Amino acid sequence: MKILEIRPRRKQLSGIIFDCEINPKEWGADPDAAGYLSLDSELCEIKGLKAGMSLTDEQLEDLICESHTKRAISRAMWYLSRSDCSRATLIEKLSKAFPEYASETAADRMEELGFLNDEKYARHKFERILAERKVSVGVAKQMLRLEGIDRELIDIIAEEIDVDPIEPIVELIEKKYKHKLGGYEQNKKVIAALMRKGHKYPDIKEALARFDVENDEYYSEDYDV
Repeated sequence: MKILEIRPRRKQLSGIIFDCEINPKEWGADPDAAGYLSLDSELCEIKGLKAGMSLTDEQLEDLICESHTKRAISRAMWYLSRSDCSRATLIEKLSKAFPEYASETAADRMEELGFLNDEKYARHKFERILAERKVSVGVAKQMLRLEGIDRELIDIIAEEIDVDPIEPIVELIEKKYKHKLGGYEQNKKVIAALMRKGHKYPDIKEALARFDVENDEYYSEDYDV
């Protein structure tokens, strides 16, 4: 196939039109309404692409793959410059715009460069969740799993970090629920709110004792203890 024209497009892309139709399903790239196939401009320059040049099917396929991967790497660096994330989250974001192979390769490259590290990210995120959200260790672990962090890695991190199960409950009560404490029904609502954050009833009971809340046995009738 022969290149008929190359013209600059937006966002560091070049539009290329060929003397034959490019089928998106066959080539993994979608030409625009005018028939121009978008490829990374720097890649086009490196490869010396110009009007009149002929490409084999294999050469075009390689160019499309290289362009997707190069752009995915650039996008990955942009994402990580704004905020850290897990490998799985990064790949999920990239896969919305690029093929899976390009997204995977970009993630690999970020790991090679040290910009992506699931262990470092998970450790920091785990500590931040506990400190800011005052949830239980179990809920914090679940939140990390939702980000695609390996379950075994999460368990190792949780074991290494010494967590007082009572203190975050006390801090929550002091900050958010102290004024709601009172009779049976009020206390019941506070306990339920704390349990929704994953805290266990015995720990909640101990924390409430610091606020001179009576730990009557009837509480255990309403909760799985």
